[in-house]
Amino acid sequence: MPILRKAFFQFVSSALLVVVFSAFAKAEVDFEKLFDERLSSVVAVEFFIQQEVEREPAIAIGLVFDEEGRVVLLDTAIPSWLPPERFRDFRVHHLGEDAEGYEATYLGQDYLTGYHFIQIEENQEAFTSVAKFGSALPKRGDLIWGIGVMGKQWAFLPYFLSGRLSAVEPLPWDIGFSDTPVASPGSVVFDESGTFVGWAGSPVTQDKVIFLGNDRHRAAIQDVRESTMFLTAEEFYKHIQRVPSKPIGDPRPWLGVSGMQPLDREAATYLGLEKQGSLVISDVIEEGPAEAAGLQSRDIIVALDGEPLPKLKPDFVVPRYFERKVLTKDIGDTIKMTVIRGDETMEIDANLIQQPTPLKEAQRVYFPELGLAIREFTLYDGIARRILRSSDEGVIVDFVKPNSQVNSAGLVSGDWIKEVDGQKVKDFAEAEAIFTKLEEEQTDADFVILVSRNGETKVLRVKRK
Repeated sequence: MPILRKAFFQFVSSALLVVVFSAFAKAEVDFEKLFDERLSSVVAVEFFIQQEVEREPAIAIGLVFDEEGRVVLLDTAIPSWLPPERFRDFRVHHLGEDAEGYEATYLGQDYLTGYHFIQIEENQEAFTSVAKFGSALPKRGDLIWGIGVMGKQWAFLPYFLSGRLSAVEPLPWDIGFSDTPVASPGSVVFDESGTFVGWAGSPVTQDKVIFLGNDRHRAAIQDVRESTMFLTAEEFYKHIQRVPSKPIGDPRPWLGVSGMQPLDREAATYLGLEKQGSLVISDVIEEGPAEAAGLQSRDIIVALDGEPLPKLKPDFVVPRYFERKVLTKDIGDTIKMTVIRGDETMEIDANLIQQPTPLKEAQRVYFPELGLAIREFTLYDGIARRILRSSDEGVIVDFVKPNSQVNSAGLVSGDWIKEVDGQKVKDFAEAEAIFTKLEEEQTDADFVILVSRNGETKVLRVKRK
């Protein structure tokens, strides 16, 4: 018995030593050193958006991803609907330094990921590529940490954030979630050893209940400065080299469908599709590849290129998965879809073409005397109005100057101009000629604009006096 007791105490002592040394080793992680070494991978980006009558300052957080000094920004950092020549005077700042920063150039937006890219034009060696810190996929419950960034009034002061990995979900790309905020949107996330594990995304919207006196109100709340969500490092590296060849962006492939919705659960069960994804086509655009291939509204897509659509949660992720799969193709490629139509299952092949004029490439012109900016009608405008064409007659009001002649008449941004003084507006060129003449006329004569707004026709009289 004494021998057994001695052996037992030796075992317990050894176990305690292991625990003590493990705790000591954990306590020895020098987060301050790791933080400082990785700080120059995250930058604050300042630029201006040139509007018709003013310049709007804008700020975003970016991540340096290569030794050439290229920086990636979130899709929400820069308006994707504006032409790139509107984005001016980019400056990149080290975090926490109250300095002028470094000149940078806008490279464009990738149509697949939505990421924006800029190029640091000077002193690139002062920045550190996140690629230097490898990549890893932490396990649920692991400690992760990242860099938070204060606002400009604080000189973009960096600060330490940490949490635990709660989950990784395919949405459709792998997205990590933490139990507490771990980085500012656009910043970076590491594991305990300082290995790169993800790129912080936009803040998660949380449903909250607010009590005002005796009243109870539901509210959707975001902490715009901190995020609990990040794109995993593996997914980040899959797409980070998709830098556009020009600022306007590269031509994108297009199928010509709109409003795809996941099949509801009851219908999916009835059709035996409860274990996979499926999509219902809402609209087919006229003269597009989908129409040419024979796709119809209410068709149910169950497979793409021979692969059943995956079962993803929430259901709205399935349309996103399909759209991104199409966008990975090249213009001219053929995609093969398995479709259910009524009681029949069929295979339909569609040849992808270049997408019609996107919103940021639409022709625009501003008439300062009238206080009016117009742009050409695009596919986006057609879809928004359930007009299933990529082009149409008339033009869209892009901007109305406050207190201007057209503002006083009741014209608003988004109005679809169909006629001016009884003359039908056929296209952008004709509209530009009409308004140029009105702008240059030295007259007090009123003129009338016929517009479509929310499906209703309105006649607006513009008084020149």
